Amino acid sequence: MKRELTIMLAMAALWVGCGDLEQTPEPEVDPGDALAWMEANQERYLGDRAWRRAQLEATLWSPELPYARKRLKSYALPEGGWDLLPELLARSGPVFPGEAVPEELEEALPNVFPTQAPTTREAWLALGEQVFWEMPMRRDNYLEWIATRPELLEETGFERNADGSLRGMVRFKDVRGELRVGVTCGLCHGGGGVAGRTNTELDLGRARQIFNESHGVDGSRFASWGPGRVDITDDSADDPLRVPDLWGTRHQSYLNASGIVRVANPASVVIRFETQYIPGHGLEARPNRVLSWALAMYVLSLEPPESPDVSPDHPGRAIFEAQCASCHNPDRGFSGDLIQSWILRGNVSAAESPMRGTGMMKVPSLVGIGQGGPYMHDGRHAELSDVLEERHPTGVVLSDDERDDLLNFLQSL
Repeated sequence: MKRELTIMLAMAALWVGCGDLEQTPEPEVDPGDALAWMEANQERYLGDRAWRRAQLEATLWSPELPYARKRLKSYALPEGGWDLLPELLARSGPVFPGEAVPEELEEALPNVFPTQAPTTREAWLALGEQVFWEMPMRRDNYLEWIATRPELLEETGFERNADGSLRGMVRFKDVRGELRVGVTCGLCHGGGGVAGRTNTELDLGRARQIFNESHGVDGSRFASWGPGRVDITDDSADDPLRVPDLWGTRHQSYLNASGIVRVANPASVVIRFETQYIPGHGLEARPNRVLSWALAMYVLSLEPPESPDVSPDHPGRAIFEAQCASCHNPDRGFSGDLIQSWILRGNVSAAESPMRGTGMMKVPSLVGIGQGGPYMHDGRHAELSDVLEERHPTGVVLSDDERDDLLNFLQSL
């Protein structure tokens, strides 16, 4: 009897440790309707640790890679792991280069994030927008350093808001109580103040080069990055890739250029954000999950600025369907699956990265492609017409009229 009681208590402890909700049926919502699906499943993410673990495992289709192993070892375990990390204080403040930081917390960090789950879609999206622009997703010493040097901001492509503060950079207090500078989604994905648009002038490689050289360290390896590109592969190789626009996120089947994160459903996006945030803060803190969910909902809702309309019988549409649609499926937001990296021209070393290389590259969504380049995974083309002139990647030779028609169609997406 004593042994049976011990087993029952252990099972109960495991149940509580997993943070499971009562066994409720899976909501019958089409994952293709991203916002409706997230509304129906928000309680599962917020309260069910085992459900979050299942979502993580569904996204990591190459579990042997270090990127995947790190997350599988630590995220949403029955006990311990990253779930025990403290949440950061949910407030932030603007960064004004060259200006003194107010001593009072309320003045230095005036942006307060509500952490109670909203009750309407509109409120979720409003909170997500605030998180996009104001919540520090990571901290980096070189960015914190360069933010204090106004004379370097133009050279490195940092943008300012109307009030003079740095766009995409905020002050916050870390878990040790120290006032730090962190970066938000809006640093890379808020070009010109438009949520989702890549800041193509932002040169993080140049910023790292200047920082290293100012500290007596060779920074020449970062000079190859160029504006609008960044290397996030966490290895010794230089794998700079174009920072993507976020407008087609809800259509993607994979995240990251090498497709290491599979989008099983909209929760894959929020799991990705949460597991970005934790390493981005030195494995010392985790985000409030209401804020992570709100951010994912907002990003999945993003649409590009208006594009020119084309008629259903536009000749470029037929050319696209004949030459491009086998990879860029119109029914999937003009995105697709993975392709072998050797098919692409240019530097595809990220596909072979020891950390997250799958040997593949994802087919990106073309939604908003007419809003501006650079184009291709490595940003090697400044204009969309350059891509077509190179006959990417099918090698099909188009006439001048066909290329013009296809270009007009693409610019309408």
